[in-house]
Amino acid sequence: MKNQFKAIIVLALIIIAVGFLFYIAKSFGGEENAESENPLTICQPQNASPEQQNCYWTAHIHATIKITKSGGKVQIEFEQGELEEGHTHAEENKLHWHGLLSVDSQTKEVIDWSPLYVSKILDNLGILIEGYPKYILNGEEVNSDYIWQDGDVIEIQYG
Repeated sequence: MKNQFKAIIVLALIIIAVGFLFYIAKSFGGEENAESENPLTICQPQNASPEQQNCYWTAHIHATIKITKSGGKVQIEFEQGELEEGHTHAEENKLHWHGLLSVDSQTKEVIDWSPLYVSKILDNLGILIEGYPKYILNGEEVNSDYIWQDGDVIEIQYG
């Protein structure tokens, strides 16, 4: 009876240790725990008149990305693309963007959305193609100047 009790205790400790290791691996390993951040417009210096301010729009956004060439899947690598542009990290098929876009200090509107055009994604990831890609966002085809947003499901087809 005493040996059976020891075996149960050892087994329980092993289960707890394995569970703890999985928790540590999930928290600090492979997958990134980045969360989206709400867009924010920042103007500096804060107390200056609009004519004297420099303003920027910033956000941390994510989209699911799938790229196919002639019907076959194009592999997207981890850590692909420059951090100032659309890029990937440790999550599979997850596109990230975090940066600054210039904002008109009077209207507080972004001056140039082109860094977030879906047409920039392939260039940002260093994927060179010939021909004209087709951009499908959330199941519907869109123009190349569609501004991708947090939570979008993006498919780019070419070839």
